[in-house]
Amino acid sequence: MPRITELVRRVYEYEQRSEVETGYLSNVLLLLAAVVLAINTFANSTATPGLYIFCLVVVVGSVILAFWLRRVPNVGHATHYSSALFLIIGLSCLYFGANDGFQTLWFFLFPFVLLIHIGLPSGVPYCLFYGVAVSLFFWTPLHAKAAYDYSYDFCFYYPVFYWSLFALVLVADLFYKSYRIEQEQSERAMAREVADTVRAAQELMLHSVTAISRMIDEKDPYTSQHSRRVAEYSRLIAENMPNRHYTEQELDDLYRSALLHDIGKIAIPDAILKKTDRLTNEEYAVMKTHPVWGRKILDGLEFLPGVALGAGYHHERYDGRGYPDGISTKELPETVRIISAADALDAMNSNRCYRRHCTKAYILGELQKGSGTQFDPAVADVVIRLIENGQIKIDEESGEGADA
Repeated sequence: MPRITELVRRVYEYEQRSEVETGYLSNVLLLLAAVVLAINTFANSTATPGLYIFCLVVVVGSVILAFWLRRVPNVGHATHYSSALFLIIGLSCLYFGANDGFQTLWFFLFPFVLLIHIGLPSGVPYCLFYGVAVSLFFWTPLHAKAAYDYSYDFCFYYPVFYWSLFALVLVADLFYKSYRIEQEQSERAMAREVADTVRAAQELMLHSVTAISRMIDEKDPYTSQHSRRVAEYSRLIAENMPNRHYTEQELDDLYRSALLHDIGKIAIPDAILKKTDRLTNEEYAVMKTHPVWGRKILDGLEFLPGVALGAGYHHERYDGRGYPDGISTKELPETVRIISAADALDAMNSNRCYRRHCTKAYILGELQKGSGTQFDPAVADVVIRLIENGQIKIDEESGEGADA
């Protein structure tokens, strides 16, 4: 008994959150209308006007309700209306009993229609009500009041067959929906397992790529932690953009893209990357290839959408005079312009082999001067505001003006 109770509870809760198959109910109503219309056309006549008119009302009502079910916004109310119509038709057919009771046999399908496709909460009460009604009608003198003279066998067996069919359909429905519940739980568990596996693989790949980026930073003591700071600046700038709301996922993607923006330096020889003097023109030309290498390394990483753009274009300018391709960042996503500004900011705010970090006044001046040329004006305005209100800290001590 406890197992049966638990089974009913599970199915009941499942049906509470599952959708009613109104398309099926609509088709059943159309089929009912076709059957009743055929019977009325070929078997009934105006000699029995009450039955004839009743059948026409059933046909018209069924068709209207069938098409209404397909468009109704409140499915719950619609199922109750359709179930009530079934009851009215069924009980009316008991009275008329046309065609030797054939029309009453149609309502053996009542449990199939209501239990399986409407569910226990609504289907069981309607089926029980109909079963009790037919039992009282046929097993009491009430059937003698009907317009049709039912035989003894019909009166006795119709309720027996109905209750047997009801019990059979109810048990089948419980086990069928229990199977569907287990299948859905299994599918959800499998989906979670796949998602967890994919997430773990993505995190492993991200940690691997990030470790490479950190290794590049650590190769040069003057740019140590540079990528992390650029990533933090980029996220802060994006959070404060006035006309753009970034989702948490977009901010995470931007942070990772900025974290890996210098990964192309792995292809730059140490003699150039770690040189303490100013680079020659030839060496600088080699250094300027690191965005190209970064784009090649990160391009095609589906788990980090758009990450190659930050690595490949963070040295492009708003006016199109940057490198490596000399294209305007207006043609690129805003995230690239944010990373570009964050990279330039950290370059000015960090100690380099050939100079100390720049002063706050110098950095603000460069941002203002570069607005509309090197930097996106909207991004530059946000960076200036963040510096002025102290959200981005600039170390004033030992700073000096220098070429950034």
